[in-house]
Amino acid sequence: MTHSSTYSILDLPEQTGKTPQDLCAILASRICHDLVSPLGAIGNGLELMQLAQVVDGPELSLVAQSTCSANARLRFYRIAFGIVTADQAISQSEILSILNALQPHQKHRITWNCATNLTRQQAKLLFLLLMCLESTIPWGGEIEICTCKSGLQLVARAERYRMEHALWQAVQHGGRLEDVSPAKIHFALAGAEIRAQNCRVTLSDHVSCYVIDVALQ
Repeated sequence: MTHSSTYSILDLPEQTGKTPQDLCAILASRICHDLVSPLGAIGNGLELMQLAQVVDGPELSLVAQSTCSANARLRFYRIAFGIVTADQAISQSEILSILNALQPHQKHRITWNCATNLTRQQAKLLFLLLMCLESTIPWGGEIEICTCKSGLQLVARAERYRMEHALWQAVQHGGRLEDVSPAKIHFALAGAEIRAQNCRVTLSDHVSCYVIDVALQ
């Protein structure tokens, strides 16, 4: 059988009726979904080996820690990068479970002082903004998430900051990002998610902290 037309990945939005942003999120959801089971199996196998004392030592401990880190990051990515809908709910206990699981594997500390109930879509934006702040305090520090009059406030405190103003301008105002790398993709996605949710984000650079106010819709 021969085909007269040439297929391109650029045809996907028209073929599926989905935006490129939605297609990327669907792909991320698929990857996360397919990795959950094997990682869970590895974790269960390691636990059984430890209980049976078949193998013990620093090597097994390293594998166990790495598996826990991968599982925690995968749960985080599933919300930050995956497909969500506006009517999906997420409990504060689930958000805290994800953030607490990440805590032992990162240099900064996250403090949760938020009384606001979030949808899964709002949690997606929160996680993307957290990733942006992680890139801003790569040497460690603290990120506090709290409630403010308009919605959410994220406050980053650290001794050293790595401020990349072009990236933050793109987050707040949707400016063009040149040479987006895997290490910076969350800035582009956060900006796109802000526009998709039609919410207002205000950035404030203070002497002792960096503040993000998110006016939720």
